[in-house]
Amino acid sequence: MRLCIRHEIAILDLREKRGEILKTLFLAIAAGGLALSPVAASAQTYQETRLLKTMDDADLEAVLDAMDAAWKSSPREDDTDLYQVTFANGLKAYAWYRVCEDGQCRGLVLVAQFSRPSGYDSDAALDDKLRGFNDTAPAAKAYRGTDGNVVLQSYIISDGGIMMGNMKAQIEVFRDSGGSYQNYISQ
Repeated sequence: MRLCIRHEIAILDLREKRGEILKTLFLAIAAGGLALSPVAASAQTYQETRLLKTMDDADLEAVLDAMDAAWKSSPREDDTDLYQVTFANGLKAYAWYRVCEDGQCRGLVLVAQFSRPSGYDSDAALDDKLRGFNDTAPAAKAYRGTDGNVVLQSYIISDGGIMMGNMKAQIEVFRDSGGSYQNYISQ
């Protein structure tokens, strides 16, 4: 039997004891064979056409890395992570998973918060302006939070499957909605 390890050929003597063969194979896998594993590779890299039945941390991290976004995560009380994301356009946002079981999730929440814009002292005037924005930018919804600041929110679902490229595109639309909101509110 021939085994290629780092471009070197090793000859295995099949007359060796079974344990020695297994030990040699284990060492070969440990030396580099795991890098060929489709599970390990797909969990760490962005693959536009990869179908995600559910989403997990590695998927989100691969997408954010492909977008050149800076991020850090911290554990939440519900066993999911809270991601603090800074996109290349400067938008700062939070992301966290919903509808999860055993680390596999079917929903991703994206939220950005903006300070209350000047010139909108009444809640009614601000709410009217936000309704106007929502009519022009349906990919992310803006609303007045309980603290009076403005929240921009989007939700991505993977029910029935979502391509990794589509997940990235939806996050990009959310990111761009942050800039659209800032332009709209200043008019």
